Amino acid sequence: MKEFPVMVNADSVHTKKYCYLIELTGDKQTELLAALTPSEEDLGDWERVYSAKLPTWRLWTNANADTVRFIVTHLIARYGLPQNDYWLIQYRGNDHGHPQMLHPQFHTR
Repeated sequence: MKEFPVMVNADSVHTKKYCYLIELTGDKQTELLAALTPSEEDLGDWERVYSAKLPTWRLWTNANADTVRFIVTHLIARYGLPQNDYWLIQYRGNDHGHPQMLHPQFHTR
């Protein structure tokens, strides 16, 4: 009987330096990804987090927190959303065991 080698790919799906969790504090469900400009789309890999209770997105990127905060603030303003508050949590790569809450210094209020 011939044995086949087991091919396991241990590479991470996302190779970006950071993963940001962006959670809007309001209860209005919206789709921020529809309002992304081409340069915002190029910032990294955006994905909606459907399991969250609040409107939440994940962004895999090499951008620093100031850049992400700037982008999110402008997305919210572009939508004219009544909620201008959000939580921004930064993870290093795929290590989701040690998040850095970018709050209060990165909170909009």
